Amino acid sequence: MILDQIKNAPLYHGLHPHIRAGLEYLAAFKDDPFITGRDEIQGDSVFALKQEYLSKPRESGVWESHRRYTDIQFIFEGEEQIGYAPVPSLEMSRPYDTEKDYSLYQGSGQFFSLHPGWFAIFFPEDGHMPGMAPGTPATVRKIVIKAELS
Repeated sequence: MILDQIKNAPLYHGLHPHIRAGLEYLAAFKDDPFITGRDEIQGDSVFALKQEYLSKPRESGVWESHRRYTDIQFIFEGEEQIGYAPVPSLEMSRPYDTEKDYSLYQGSGQFFSLHPGWFAIFFPEDGHMPGMAPGTPATVRKIVIKAELS
């Protein structure tokens, strides 16, 4: 897992060309008004999911991981907490769904706040629980980049 500000994105361009494409999209993003939906960056290899939702209480959260895509989660507006735990430390509650690219888990981990201008990169070995409210649930506008690493 990587946590940093978008102004430091060039530090991570060398990780993979698809991560670079996703980070460059985020660094240049100026959408006003914010319109939810999917933006293609490089077809199904790299794309952006623009989301707007209410953050939720931690007790309603679910741990997840992905195999095909690495997530780059970027807060455009609002604030949320995201949980992190290594996948081997979690107990699988739903086996991997190849079509939807996720497994679900139970367990515990560490939480951090993600603010506007910050991003987190979650690799396949990184369990994460996004969308948690730091207090009272509030509106979050977030972009999730799906970057295929194969």
